[in-house]
Amino acid sequence: MKSAVQCLFAVVLLVPRLFAADATNAVIAPTWKAVLQPDSSEPVGIERRVPWTTSRLVGSPEPPLPYVVTRVFPKLKFKDLVDMANTAGIDRLFVAEQWGKVFSFRNDPGAERPELVIDLQKEVPGLTQLYGMAFHPGFATNHFVYFCYVLKDGLPDGTHVSRFTMTQSEPPRIDSATEKIVITWLSGGHNGGCVKFGLDGFLYISTGDSASPDPPDPLNTGQDLSDLLSSVLRVDVDHEDNGKAYRVPADNPFVSAPGARNEIWAYGFRNPWRMSIDRQNGALWVGDVGWELWEMIYRVERGGNYGWSIVEGPQSVKPNGKPGPTPILAPVVSHPHSEAASITGGCVYHGKRLRQLEGTYIYGDWVTGKLWGLRHDGKRVSWQGELANSTLQVVCFGEDNAGELYIADYGGGIYQLEANPVPDTSRSFPRKLSETGLFASTKSHTPAPGVIPFSVNAELWSDGAMAERLAAFPGTSGVYKGKDLWGSVKWIFPSDGVLAKTLSLELEPGKARAARRIETQILHFDGVSWHGYSFRWNDDQSDAMLVEMAGADRALEIADAQSRDGHRRQTWHFHSRAECLRCHNPWGGPPLAFNFLELNKDQPYPSTRGGAVDACRDNQIRTLAHIGMLDPSLFDEPSPKLANPRDPKADLQERARSWLHVNCAHCHRFGAGGSVASFFNFDQKLEESRTLNASPSQGTFSIPGAHVITPGEPLRSVLYYRLSSLGPAHMPRIGSRVVSEDALNLIYDWIKQMPKGPTTNEADAATVANLVAATRSLSGELRAEENSSPKEPGERIERLLSSTVGALALLREMNTKALSPVLQAEAIARGTANANVLVRDLFERFVPEERRAQRLGTSIKPDQILALKGDAARGEKVFFSEGSAQCFQCHRVRDRGRDFGPDLSRIGQKYSRAQLLENILEPSKTIDPAFATYQLEAKNDQNYSGLLVRRSPEEVVLKDANLNETHVKLGDVKTMETSKVSAMPEGLLQALTAQEAADLIEFLSTLR
Repeated sequence: MKSAVQCLFAVVLLVPRLFAADATNAVIAPTWKAVLQPDSSEPVGIERRVPWTTSRLVGSPEPPLPYVVTRVFPKLKFKDLVDMANTAGIDRLFVAEQWGKVFSFRNDPGAERPELVIDLQKEVPGLTQLYGMAFHPGFATNHFVYFCYVLKDGLPDGTHVSRFTMTQSEPPRIDSATEKIVITWLSGGHNGGCVKFGLDGFLYISTGDSASPDPPDPLNTGQDLSDLLSSVLRVDVDHEDNGKAYRVPADNPFVSAPGARNEIWAYGFRNPWRMSIDRQNGALWVGDVGWELWEMIYRVERGGNYGWSIVEGPQSVKPNGKPGPTPILAPVVSHPHSEAASITGGCVYHGKRLRQLEGTYIYGDWVTGKLWGLRHDGKRVSWQGELANSTLQVVCFGEDNAGELYIADYGGGIYQLEANPVPDTSRSFPRKLSETGLFASTKSHTPAPGVIPFSVNAELWSDGAMAERLAAFPGTSGVYKGKDLWGSVKWIFPSDGVLAKTLSLELEPGKARAARRIETQILHFDGVSWHGYSFRWNDDQSDAMLVEMAGADRALEIADAQSRDGHRRQTWHFHSRAECLRCHNPWGGPPLAFNFLELNKDQPYPSTRGGAVDACRDNQIRTLAHIGMLDPSLFDEPSPKLANPRDPKADLQERARSWLHVNCAHCHRFGAGGSVASFFNFDQKLEESRTLNASPSQGTFSIPGAHVITPGEPLRSVLYYRLSSLGPAHMPRIGSRVVSEDALNLIYDWIKQMPKGPTTNEADAATVANLVAATRSLSGELRAEENSSPKEPGERIERLLSSTVGALALLREMNTKALSPVLQAEAIARGTANANVLVRDLFERFVPEERRAQRLGTSIKPDQILALKGDAARGEKVFFSEGSAQCFQCHRVRDRGRDFGPDLSRIGQKYSRAQLLENILEPSKTIDPAFATYQLEAKNDQNYSGLLVRRSPEEVVLKDANLNETHVKLGDVKTMETSKVSAMPEGLLQALTAQEAADLIEFLSTLR
């Protein structure tokens, strides 16, 4: 059985802890012998490796962090430490180990050894793991201490919070016979298990969703108040009530809520790992371990809903899930998985050692070892920043009686922060590419001695750019296979190893001599973590400068005979340091190109006898192994390889899956952040990838019967739409701003040849078939010159553009060059002017970049919209246009629209412009009771949602957004609750420009 901490941090099993590497002596697998050919007389690409001695890529271009961690109590060592605690009146610290042992020791740096308080695994039958402990505020008189421990997984009462009595002896002991079980709940992977007493004297207990890391919230408990899971509980352990070993405080928020467990203080947590009470103001802080993309810190409020599993911090997870009874509250801070992967909640510092941190909430991450601080004024964060970077597995924080803070490492040590004594050497980090030591000549792009060029099987789509790659490891060091702290075997790279990629773009497409180097990207491994840097090439191509941390953009002019001016603008984005690590995350690599899948190919090498460059070709893995860059320990596994997506002779499925692997799988793999939960990594079995006939969780884009991939029907596949669109739906989301027509054709052909499954909706299938047939008819008529009138092609195009599927079908004809230039121009003109934003997004790539609409996106600034002068006439068009804000789909204005939401004919009398905008941006903030959405569960387990039309002694009638009424007999109603989430969705303005939003607000304000 997995340990609790392994379940809690299961994603960590994929993260190399390189400082703990332990080389293995693996036997070379038979499949590799054919590649390595150890007994062959064939020449290798490089006979002898020259050491790389010129590197200057050491350290960081940023100043050092203000603090470092220093070990205290250096003579003490614990095994799998999970919690720390203290109590007034005893100058001792107490620690809990995962497997049940509890120790105490004098609060003295010279402490020689810890004294055993109790071994709970021996004393409590069935106990497998210990999670948390807390001392009663009245410990001086009652000697009570509380533990949270777990029996085996899957027991309805498998997680216990129990009270024990501690002796007054020196050192103190606990007699297991004094145990009194206080409360229990279902045991599972995410148990929570933190216990803390508040300033109110009540015991606060954290619980998780009792599940493994994936799939998310399989019990759907995050928003369910009928059980104790995914919550922070609050109980009075000084009084018993109704046969329970505690009483529920009368001011708990859900005491009167039907069906709710009244112990709940707040809910919507995935796995709250460590909480604390601010000893000065009583504020409750919680760190919640995220799922795919984010790690969250919350300042917990009474009755607060923290979103799981409808959301994971800022991202949607189960948007159609049934929400709890209170509004979802945002995290105080959310950390992306590029910088944190398993958050550990901390404490507000009130000690005297580090006075500059007074009042700072200090917390960390178990995977990355990073430590942060933030200050909160009671309403908002006033400051937040990184304090230190460490190699610790930060499992918890502790305080002593003086308020000094301790950081516990799961590996067994206890640490404190202290001022960083390291001088600022950031100025010595290379600011020019020529200063890195990677090149003998930067201008000619000639590698320095010991720097090895390499190539890959499948190139990342980089908006048409070509890549040249280099690997540079200090001296003659290499990559070997070793073990991380969990014993998982990983590739271990040498400290200060570098992987570099230079991207060049043909400013005159098709002319290699017109290629210009744009950017060199560098991955640098500092011995613990990988860091990404971008260098921007200058105009004379002699050198490149380090791009600032936040990234940058550069406008390029590309020759284009189809453009009126003979060229088009293409904006090149230099990624920020954080953006680099969103792709180069621990789950995807971090190195995405230097692996067997990509390296297993032939590579041309210069002849050692001075011949032509192609004089020697060798499998580059064979060559890299020969010169020691790849250690023999790596070759004990299969020898897979990606296909070249552009090779028409390669297998179609392997080409398509290879393209998806290099462009999508850094996010879309287990743990790495693909919010659709589809897996695109090449080594994932397709039938287990959650793509085939899988319902899209982030929207269907008005595609009837849509799936992520609909076998045999690319036009009904959301994947194909996302690759085709330049709007908010565009994928890949990072690294690409230009649609790849080659990729579209590849993915289309791959999906098209898949065997179709059984049709579940004949009407949808017929709609698609008719649209495709119409497209084929159109192109056939054009080729046969059968058009009866000049208007007919335009009418046919307009019919196709009336739906998302039709627009995709038309684009397919354009991608395959089936349309004449005249008709293609007509299609572009009509597509880019289409009122439906879903269609317009598909044709945006044909619009010159400088003329494209600048959409609001997710970062909407209300003041920017309100500052613009709106036009009511234009706003009326926005209101009533299909695919725009789509207001008319739910609302009537005078005699137009639909009767679902409130009639807006006089809305301008009720609200100001600012209030109108706020209601659109935050529709759930204020909901008219007459238009509240009801969630109804029938006794046959059927669920219905809609507006309440009427409720009589005989039946309940609900109306959905399609104006369909559902009648349920009152006797068949199991539960019926009002939703706190508005029927009006959020994000309605994202696809509009600021001016369009201002026009819409102006139109609404005139309705009086």
